[in-house]
Amino acid sequence: MRVHAFLATAAELPGLLDGGTLPAPGTPLAGVDPVNLGSLVEIVTGGEIADGSAEALLEHPVLGAGVRGPSIHLLPAEAVEALGSADAAERARWVEEWTGGNGRTNDAPKQALEALANLAARRAPGQALYLWVADGP
Repeated sequence: MRVHAFLATAAELPGLLDGGTLPAPGTPLAGVDPVNLGSLVEIVTGGEIADGSAEALLEHPVLGAGVRGPSIHLLPAEAVEALGSADAAERARWVEEWTGGNGRTNDAPKQALEALANLAARRAPGQALYLWVADGP
């Protein structure tokens, strides 16, 4: 599964799917999918959005190109706000909590969180943070 995070307005989404190519600019996210991002959403919102609720929100696309086509998922606004305003220490704490403090050497969770935080911090008015999800490596 490939996951690509990007900023867009709701009006831009149908054109992105029609083109069938990754939205640019954006950031590929390694080692994550919309469902496991649910636990991150719960962490960054301080439980405001519970893990089960976040998973349900992220599991269902806001727009899709059929069973085999890519789909677009919306990251909840509360999580985007938190990610966009967090400092480095808070983001490090979130990564620690998200990975269960296992100290693993895989940097994918940290890189995914930093990419989402970077996008969230630079979004323009009217933009939301979306995930482009497609089959394949």
